Amino acid sequence: MEIDLEKRILAANEWGLVALLHEGLIDNFKEAKKAISEENNELLTLVNNRSRDILTELLVIFRESNELSTNLKEIYIFINKLITEGELKKDINSYNESIKILTPVYEGFKELETKEPPNIISGLTYGKSSLEEHNIKTGKTFQG
Repeated sequence: MEIDLEKRILAANEWGLVALLHEGLIDNFKEAKKAISEENNELLTLVNNRSRDILTELLVIFRESNELSTNLKEIYIFINKLITEGELKKDINSYNESIKILTPVYEGFKELETKEPPNIISGLTYGKSSLEEHNIKTGKTFQG
């Protein structure tokens, strides 16, 4: 799974990277719900801290003073409030609401990602006993 994520990051354009951050948040919220249902407070705290790291990164990305950035910052601050309440009250509904709010934002960034070409990556990868060609969206290849 880490290799798949690494490939997705390397091939993503700027909008795709932002979409991946939102996807990570949604995945974290699902994991937080599971931690609450299993009464695993340590995991819940860990997941919320990871989520806050992602929210902080998103706040930095959208630090401009335009309307889009301002609206997104308000959403991210509200999400932080929800997950803090969810952690303190062990309330799964806080995470459900966070997912409900973030899903359309995530889908919007996924749509924007398709409007621009991905980053072009081409090269060789080294397997345990082989050398494989890695070529994404380009006509060039490396022959080994």
